[in-house]
Amino acid sequence: METIEVWRGQSTTDTDGNPIQGKPARVGTFQAMVAPTSTTDQTEENASPQTTEYTIHIRGNQPTGIQATDLIKVRGRLLPVKGKPQVWDNLHGRHIGDVITVGEREG
Repeated sequence: METIEVWRGQSTTDTDGNPIQGKPARVGTFQAMVAPTSTTDQTEENASPQTTEYTIHIRGNQPTGIQATDLIKVRGRLLPVKGKPQVWDNLHGRHIGDVITVGEREG
């Protein structure tokens, strides 16, 4: 089990008074199982892309509240959530956790 942090952009307004997402702030921590995801990078001439991606399993009786727009700090890196967090139910339909994929491609 590893500790992960959930970061979320705080609601604020721009100079014209329009609502915008501000600087991210930590909104929670969870104990989770973190599994690296295997990906194949498409390489182009003069490029060396690297993909960092993890599947995160968080056990709990209630949903975590993690949103698709959140950032997750895992293994020292702040990574965006990829897609909608998934509900993890057992065979009887009882909620036992959430499954979140995070990652980014650089290069």
